[in-house]
Amino acid sequence: MRERAVVVGAGPGGLACAALLQRDGMLVEVVERGEAIGANWRSRYDGLRLNTVRWLSQLPGYRMRRSAGRWVGRDDYVDYLERYRAHHRIEVTTNAEMLDLRRGYGGWTIRTTKGDLQAPVVVVASGAFDRPTVPPWPGLDGYRGDFRHVARYRNADRYRDRHVLVVGGGASGLEIAAQLAGAGARRVDLSVRTGVHLFPRQLGKFPLTPNPSSRFLPGRALDTAGELLRAALPGDWPNPLPRPPKGLGAGLAEGIEPVVADDVVDALRAGRIHLVAAVSAFASNEVRLADGTAIAPDAVIAATGYRSRLDETVGELGVLDRTGNPARGDGGADPRFAGLIFVGFRSALTGRLPQFPNQARRAVSTARFAILQ
Repeated sequence: MRERAVVVGAGPGGLACAALLQRDGMLVEVVERGEAIGANWRSRYDGLRLNTVRWLSQLPGYRMRRSAGRWVGRDDYVDYLERYRAHHRIEVTTNAEMLDLRRGYGGWTIRTTKGDLQAPVVVVASGAFDRPTVPPWPGLDGYRGDFRHVARYRNADRYRDRHVLVVGGGASGLEIAAQLAGAGARRVDLSVRTGVHLFPRQLGKFPLTPNPSSRFLPGRALDTAGELLRAALPGDWPNPLPRPPKGLGAGLAEGIEPVVADDVVDALRAGRIHLVAAVSAFASNEVRLADGTAIAPDAVIAATGYRSRLDETVGELGVLDRTGNPARGDGGADPRFAGLIFVGFRSALTGRLPQFPNQARRAVSTARFAILQ
């Protein structure tokens, strides 16, 4: 009799795990909260491109088409996920949200909006970037301006001839600020709270996506590598943002990944984007900054990050750390919970996509060990 596994989430991590678990002989059922596979990817803004090179962004057992280019766009990546699912004949039940997860007879009971499932192995790959987050700024509830999280941003069309404040120095915030500056916004302000490790996608003709094996480097080695790479960047590509308070490796240890952005550097140097202080509060028609100044933008886009939804579904199990992610989020085993596997919840120098093949392989080994116990 074939052993069963349930995979929660039909993004790249979940699909990779489903493909390899099937290849290992397991009967796999995938449940997805959204209306289609790769739901979070489908909802991201127009013009989004992967910050990891194509051949390090593909999943095990099926290559991405070369026609997708070196830096794959959102729509091409969603198309790849569809092709991947079809190639591996992965069955996915959509509109099936996991409500909670409990130990059950012979394994785990997964309660979903489409009924309960039981299996000795559960792989949770629902994503670390699933729920938009906004800081608890004083006065935000009374702000009368056009305010939205970056999750609701699609393109720059509605912002033409408007003064826009983008809050956040991560990849999305920087890329969207550059889009706005190049698409006719009257003024673009960029509010950054702390410095980031900022790098271009490539140096000359060579992509800077690190090899996935870089995950084995100790923190001090990554700190040194970051400084050496920064010194090797051409003179016309300085980091115009505040210097990060910690080295590359030390930041990763706290879940802070480096940021890849290209056009924003030129836009900041040319004055098409204006760097302003961190946001401290909102009033009815203005935004107050940490340096004591205030601005009155026509619109505010908060690129202030995402969190997982795991606190709602597995929080009672005691598997989450202070960031809301599982302490072991890379496909490995937690000895306290045999058969419960989390994939895609570990920060990486490479970004998350290049880590999925190794994490999926590790998940298969973890699942096999759990069944043999």
